[in-house]
Amino acid sequence: MSLNNKQQKTQAIIKAACHYFLQYGYNGATTDLIQKKAGVSKATLYNHFPTKESLFASVVNTQCKHFIEQVRAISLPDMHFSESLFRIGEAYLTLLLAPENQALFRAVVVEAPRFPGLAKTFYDAGPASILPVIAEAVNRALQKHELADNGCEPLRLATDFITVLRGKSQMYCLLHPDFIPDQNTIAEWVSEAVDIVLNQVSLP
Repeated sequence: MSLNNKQQKTQAIIKAACHYFLQYGYNGATTDLIQKKAGVSKATLYNHFPTKESLFASVVNTQCKHFIEQVRAISLPDMHFSESLFRIGEAYLTLLLAPENQALFRAVVVEAPRFPGLAKTFYDAGPASILPVIAEAVNRALQKHELADNGCEPLRLATDFITVLRGKSQMYCLLHPDFIPDQNTIAEWVSEAVDIVLNQVSLP
């Protein structure tokens, strides 16, 4: 379905704002820069987004929606639990550590005190969005007796895995903004996380 003129301008503004917010952060991105890159007048910009705050909120919500759509595209592999966990972790970490997603993380964390609602939206789109997929992998492993059913809580195990997975890898990338991990590096980080989590559970 084609977009009308107003919708096209809205998208152009959000795209331009996303570019500058992710590159310079909230304070560094000016409405002058955004308006010029979007190819609209300042009056048009403020007609669509009355404040800079509302524009930033729209950018974060748009990026979070896109991230969730990509996470939901991660399917549950029909493999042994350890291999399924690796494949899910690899797909998620590749997505998480993409430069644009790291830039969004930095921008949101800095502005979290000013935009607590957006910070929660970002959290729900990030760590929380992948948990059901991992928990389902744990449930399936229990049903197949690939894990011993000795009180293993799928959601807790999923949370532990994501916490370990993000911890080293994301911190390193956040503190080394010019570093873009290749697939071998990502695979090493995922393997470490899988090993740590598997050491917590009893295998039959």
